[in-house]
Amino acid sequence: MKKLILAFMLITASSIAFAQTYIAQKNSLGLGFGALSYSGRFAVDASLASHSSLYASLNYRRKVWDKLYVRGELFGGRMRADNTNVLSQEEKPSGYFQTEMIEVSAKAEYDFIDLSINNITPFVNVGAGVYTLFNYTSSLGPKDSKDRTGFVMPAGLGVKYKINDRFKILAEGNLRFFSKNLDNRTGPGINNPNKYYSFGFGVIYELSSSNQLW
Repeated sequence: MKKLILAFMLITASSIAFAQTYIAQKNSLGLGFGALSYSGRFAVDASLASHSSLYASLNYRRKVWDKLYVRGELFGGRMRADNTNVLSQEEKPSGYFQTEMIEVSAKAEYDFIDLSINNITPFVNVGAGVYTLFNYTSSLGPKDSKDRTGFVMPAGLGVKYKINDRFKILAEGNLRFFSKNLDNRTGPGINNPNKYYSFGFGVIYELSSSNQLW
């Protein structure tokens, strides 16, 4: 009888330990920062610094299934370009623009490896959102108010690394497709699909411990 009781206690303790180890962390907050780079006519032959700037982001992740998350993000930064002093563009359309931007988006994010039992994983995300531009200036004049707000589709990939039970860090690259032009180039025959590339780093804080029962 004593052996049966002891065996029962060991099985129960093992079950509890196993269950606590694999309870999913469902909610987290994150911060990010990095560089934005414009791709369009006003970047042609110009230095990278002339069409790059900085961004910062605040995000919230909710685990919805296995390694799949929903990521809500508030993203903001400066967007700019200037090739007015590039010799090769003297006889071609050249110019500059600069604006501040705020974006709100929702993304689906997928980790390829389970970070509850591993320390590193690649990930991908894709989503949609809305943006607005303010403090806008351009060599082509002011931008209509209706053209300063539109839709954006961000898509990205990166790598996450788990430091400990609560903190993760990441490196991430994104490509953003905008529904309207950013540099104010309009008119017949102008095919102007502006895009913005970004690369940055971030930190993720899990709002619960991995062995906390829900």
